[in-house]
Amino acid sequence: MPTATTEHTRIRGEVERVFFSSANFSAGRFITERGDRIQFAGNVVVQENQPLVLHGKFVRHPKYGFQFEVTSMEFDRQMDARGLANYLANNPDIKGIGPAKARIIAERFGSEFEQHLIDEPEKIADAAKVPISLIESLRDHWLETSSVNQAMTALAAYGLTHHQVTRLVKKLGNNAVGIIERDPYVIVGEIDGFGFKRIDKIARQVGIAKDEPSRVRAGIVFCVDDALDQGDCWVEYEDLLDRANELLVMDCLDSREQIEKHLDNLIDEKSLTCYPADCRFLVAKPFIRSTEEDLARVFAGGVKPSPCLGDKSDLQTEVKRVAPRLNPKQLDAAVSAAAHSISLISGGAGSGKTFTVAAMTRLCDEHDLRVVLCAPTGKAAKRMEEATGREASTIHRLLGFNGKTYARDSENPISADMLIVDEVSMVDVVLAWHLFQAIDLDRTAVVLVGDHNQLPPVGPGNILRDLIESRVLPTTVLDDIVRQAGILKENSIAILKGEVPKTPQRDTSARGAWYVADQHTDAERVQRFVLDLFEHTLNEKLGFDILRDVQLLTPTHKGPLGTVELNTKLQRLIQRKLWNYDAPPVQTGRRPKLLVNDKVIQTRNNYDLGVMNGAMGIVRSVGLDGSLTIEFEDKTVHIEAGVPQRSDIQLAYALTIHKSQGSEFPCSVVIAHKSHSFMHHRNLLYTGVTRASQTAIIVGDHWGIANCAKRVQVDARKTFLSLLLNRGAQ
Repeated sequence: MPTATTEHTRIRGEVERVFFSSANFSAGRFITERGDRIQFAGNVVVQENQPLVLHGKFVRHPKYGFQFEVTSMEFDRQMDARGLANYLANNPDIKGIGPAKARIIAERFGSEFEQHLIDEPEKIADAAKVPISLIESLRDHWLETSSVNQAMTALAAYGLTHHQVTRLVKKLGNNAVGIIERDPYVIVGEIDGFGFKRIDKIARQVGIAKDEPSRVRAGIVFCVDDALDQGDCWVEYEDLLDRANELLVMDCLDSREQIEKHLDNLIDEKSLTCYPADCRFLVAKPFIRSTEEDLARVFAGGVKPSPCLGDKSDLQTEVKRVAPRLNPKQLDAAVSAAAHSISLISGGAGSGKTFTVAAMTRLCDEHDLRVVLCAPTGKAAKRMEEATGREASTIHRLLGFNGKTYARDSENPISADMLIVDEVSMVDVVLAWHLFQAIDLDRTAVVLVGDHNQLPPVGPGNILRDLIESRVLPTTVLDDIVRQAGILKENSIAILKGEVPKTPQRDTSARGAWYVADQHTDAERVQRFVLDLFEHTLNEKLGFDILRDVQLLTPTHKGPLGTVELNTKLQRLIQRKLWNYDAPPVQTGRRPKLLVNDKVIQTRNNYDLGVMNGAMGIVRSVGLDGSLTIEFEDKTVHIEAGVPQRSDIQLAYALTIHKSQGSEFPCSVVIAHKSHSFMHHRNLLYTGVTRASQTAIIVGDHWGIANCAKRVQVDARKTFLSLLLNRGAQ
């Protein structure tokens, strides 16, 4: 029996039993060719009775003891008669050959099986008494597996996990190795998870020179893409050269000059575009620039009269008649929306945006006009429905997006007299472009509604702020807090002035709307306090359902106050507290196993299942194979084990504040601690507390909370739209 060692080795044998398997991890028991039974675990996907060669090392795990830590695997083609029979009978990709026929084939042909399969498949068909077509199908699979095996073995040598190798081979086929060795940079961005930095690491192993043109070009484009990921639509030319030079580390004195030459070539080829502005040159992806130029033209023409109500002589009287309780600013907003082709309403928490929208819908009803309501997320759309009493949808659903194409466009526009779009602060430039492509402004008036104090969209651009600053559209900012707003909204607005009101004194038997716990200087103390809230306070003293009513929000994913660690700890706490179940321990660096009754979130649009990014649900069942049944708000879905979409489901006890945009919860617990001060600004804290509809709880240290409210975000997003609108583009 081998012993634990740091040396990498390989073992040949057969998978006897699988204890656990997911989309990219398996653990089980392996019988080696010598007859030893060995526990194994690693980033591979295996099946029982599968003959394999496992690569890795023997280790002693602190909990599971002695085992083989797998780094990669290959299908074993040097198997004896018993192994061949198992392979043929148990491989799910081989149809029509059961254990009896597999044993006949293995015993009859043995080590000469491959030769007969390729040259004389009819002999195998005769021996097994099966149709020749079945054996020909087996031959095709055998040859395909053989070539894939070679590719997987070669790619594993570059330090890629089995899951990564499988994805590459699935996308590129047998060409994967040749592409990697010749020019791996051509696949940057083509396969999810294979960005520039990962490919560059492989390229270094292959021996591709640091000044290879394809590497330099890919590095430049990566820097532009990275800026897009941060929300910027362009990068200034000189800044781009600096970023690329720092990324590429070319080890030569003229590296910047070489990068500039390749950048100019990319611009000449129109792979990138260059826009002159104020003695600067702005570099961007062509589709982003053209998208913002189109939007600028649309918005510049938005001062036209409304196609549905613009001919009314006394709109103010009309609005007052259907909505007599509007305050002066709200009245101005409603009248402006009724009068113009495109208008904008913005305001903070408690300013009455929803009340104003409801008034506009009643006005349209009075004139038999069709109103359509939409928002970027399902949660925001649901809130519109609750506030107005009429149907609302996500923008994607309204546009008929199926994951690839949009059913609504200029040839098939949205059928509406007035379109009201809520939560516009979350809309990026690409989604906005698709939306306006599907609007006929000669027959549909558009009302954009949002809160410019909230965080900008996750995607590129900052449309709401750009529009407010340019005032190119008829714009009303609701800046008065209505009397009925309450302490929660009043204190939320105070954050925008740099203030965080203390916990107000109240009857201790009553649930409050505002709590500030700012005495915790250490991050670990904040974590303990948060866990104690869930254990002893939120339900017992405040009466909230800790699974459905409460949402923990934090700025980041990492560290003791990040979503990863908080989700792991809250999963254990809530599973034990509510269902008396002890969640299994989580290995370092791995995600927790999802359990029945876990609170989860969809992290990417899944158009096959009809579940959108940001949808939250409860796990209702977990299959032995890792499959999931999840109850979302509007549907219950089943997700098979081993599919890529499985990894899009994550625990949601704790979310980043960014991820919570567009959602609302009865109770929001917001972490603001000095350990995250580099991320702090008042719009972040404001967005967090305004997710609460009944109670907001801010937890952290006094300095961290105060600094978060005082710090004004200075790095505005770089957008073409702001430049074009302020120049009065036509």
